[in-house]
Amino acid sequence: MVAVAVLLPLLTVLLSGVHSYDNGVGALPPMGWNSWCTDDACGARDYCTDREVRSVAEAMVAQNLTALGYRYVNLDDCWSAQTRDAQGRLQADAKRFPNGMKSLISYVHSLGLKMGLYTCVGTKTCRGDRPGSYGNYELDAQTLAEWGVDFVKADNCNRPSGTDGKDLYEQFSQALNATGRPILFSLCNWGDEDVTSWGADVGQMFRIQMDHIPFWHFPPLAAGEGFGQGVYDIIRYMATLKPSTIVKPYGYMDPDFLETLFPVTMPYNVSRVEVSFWSLWSAPLLVATDLRHLSQEKRSLIANHEVIAVDQDPLCTAGDQLFENADHTQAWAKPLHDGSMAVILFNPNSADSSASITLQWSQLGWPSDATVAVRDLWTHSQVGSFSGSITRQVAGHDVFMFRATRTQ
Repeated sequence: MVAVAVLLPLLTVLLSGVHSYDNGVGALPPMGWNSWCTDDACGARDYCTDREVRSVAEAMVAQNLTALGYRYVNLDDCWSAQTRDAQGRLQADAKRFPNGMKSLISYVHSLGLKMGLYTCVGTKTCRGDRPGSYGNYELDAQTLAEWGVDFVKADNCNRPSGTDGKDLYEQFSQALNATGRPILFSLCNWGDEDVTSWGADVGQMFRIQMDHIPFWHFPPLAAGEGFGQGVYDIIRYMATLKPSTIVKPYGYMDPDFLETLFPVTMPYNVSRVEVSFWSLWSAPLLVATDLRHLSQEKRSLIANHEVIAVDQDPLCTAGDQLFENADHTQAWAKPLHDGSMAVILFNPNSADSSASITLQWSQLGWPSDATVAVRDLWTHSQVGSFSGSITRQVAGHDVFMFRATRTQ
């Protein structure tokens, strides 16, 4: 039965229509690093350099993050010159990348890693007055492929009036595919234009809401769908989307980067909530904060192999909210390929207030008298065997994330 459960989602993808970017890349959610919040306040300084990329890539290998699945080294809206070259091609900022982009990508590849670059479906990127790819999708796809790029993120700014987002992303997707180089295509249209209904047919991952910034809660000041820009705002919005009905192999909802332990605003418990939910949703795990010189605390968050296994589970589905109580405490669950369930009991209330949360096994679709073994995925410990239900005291702004395995 497990084999059938794994194959059914794959057959659904193959039979559900045209997949203009079904190129064999991205069967599971990508993992890696993005430059956005490293040596930068999440884009405020608009900063990235050749030296930074090399040092992060070297650190990912030295700290054995690659063995856990962290493979992508991605630059956001920071790398390009403000003008195209004499042939109309994209070019790297000569001061920040004096050896050019192809040389840097070759070095990243030599370490066994993959390299990603940012562009935009509009006429300009979102920051820095850099050229977008509108009107140049084929040329830019050829350029990126010739450099050896493995991952392309396409933002949604500065689109000409009257253009259709789905059409623009399809054009770029087809241009990338036509190069013959397998490239993971990341759609960053902020959840607009009903992207959840078509995103997986165009790219392997698609943003489902406005930009995420490193706070528990932040008002909706950016363009796009959603209730706000903080961790809790994204969780609230995802609950309305029923992720299990959208996520499938080669097609992952993207809540935006992980901003793990961003100074001051993303303490350990908030970062643990973020990593837990991103993994439950089978979301891309692209860490935007610095991966060099990992503290033990940060390593415990991003290198937790049991939580990563939930994200990378081959069933390729996402977890949904089971219930929300009157006090806003919640339970979420995700089926796993071996028949077990990944479960989150979540207390979004103030950090100094704990709450008791009860989950009945019948709420997982199991018999009401089922006996279930519970393993805490953050402490890596067996909690015990529970009949009928489980009740846990959960701190505010925190989670109890566990694997539930039915034993009878």
